Amino acid sequence: MSAYGLHDNRGARVRTVGALLSAGVLLFPSVFPDRFGPDWVERYALAPGVRLTVVDSPARSLGYRLTEATVGPGSLALLGGRLSRPRPLSSLAEVAGPALLAAVNGDFFDIHGHGVPLGPVIRDGRLLKGSAEPVKAVGTDSGGRLRQGRVQLTGELTLEVSTYPLNCLNCLAPGAGFTVYTPDWGPGPRPSRHGTPVRQLTVSEGRVVDARDGVDGRRIPPDGFVVVAAGPAAGSLAAYGPGAAASFAAAQKPRKRPWTLAIGYRGTLLRHGRVLAFRDTRRYLTREPRTALGWDDTGRRLWLLVVDGRSSRSTGLTIEQTARLLQLHGARNAVMLDGGGSAEMLARTAPRILRIVNVPSEGEERPVANGLALFTAPRRQPRRRGSGGPRAPIRGGPGGPGGPWSG
Repeated sequence: MSAYGLHDNRGARVRTVGALLSAGVLLFPSVFPDRFGPDWVERYALAPGVRLTVVDSPARSLGYRLTEATVGPGSLALLGGRLSRPRPLSSLAEVAGPALLAAVNGDFFDIHGHGVPLGPVIRDGRLLKGSAEPVKAVGTDSGGRLRQGRVQLTGELTLEVSTYPLNCLNCLAPGAGFTVYTPDWGPGPRPSRHGTPVRQLTVSEGRVVDARDGVDGRRIPPDGFVVVAAGPAAGSLAAYGPGAAASFAAAQKPRKRPWTLAIGYRGTLLRHGRVLAFRDTRRYLTREPRTALGWDDTGRRLWLLVVDGRSSRSTGLTIEQTARLLQLHGARNAVMLDGGGSAEMLARTAPRILRIVNVPSEGEERPVANGLALFTAPRRQPRRRGSGGPRAPIRGGPGGPGGPWSG
């Protein structure tokens, strides 16, 4: 087999990767028995400094795909549309254009419910989902360096002349307090709460157009937002009805290194070169399809890993084995992204060919909430009217077409 930028090694034992898997035999003797059989390896040069390695080891029932790259500002981006509308990774990548080199699925999501990612979401510097309670995240800072940390919402809701602290933005499981839902939530139903007072205001063009107890299923106005107050906060909205002026402001809490991109993750695999322990549950002790993100201590070198699983060709890896595989390839830090049927990698193996390079365990692509995409050159940050740049806060209030809620 040959392809653009590919050194054809299929069916041959490649010394560097073969040595790596031989080391794996020592690390995981019960998983990689020392049986005869070649490791099939394909190497793709996707761009200068960007390499895709495809490994299939039938003797060890293991297949994985690894993209390694040096990153800078705009090199890594978040693919995704409306939060409650999962789509196949290939569909999310369609709008990215020919500069997209590779992509993997991203955060875990509410697969059997609203379809919304479980963690925070910051895309192109815009906070799309977050809470006043800090939530763990992985992503990039304004310099394009990979990092772990926490995303925290800061914001307020203004009704007439009164202001209230904002507790959640597009939250999947809002608690007591004030939650705002913007058109970024998408067409899916909003979460409902039982056993506690709930008051909802629907806002369009800066004015309340509907006020009711409980949560309805109507779509969020494209030129407005919805406020849901739960618990004691519900009483604060009782005085506001149709015609009341309403607006909100929301942004990530200021930090020394603000996020340009951030998503949630399930757990830390590597920290400064050390494999971390996961809790002993069956899900983490069994071999499964995996997706993981790794990086070096500078935040400039990135590894995107997808391990196939749940098939006779590739059983998958445990969490510890996934961590050690990334460690052996050179990663110093790593986190676990959504796996199982969601595990998928796309790569541009020829100038006009972006294809799925792994074998999804369900036999076809699963719709996912978002994805991480690697680009060949810095992407232009989209600027919206009223925006002060990629870190501008989201504001909701009077405005014309195009979404006054956009930052």
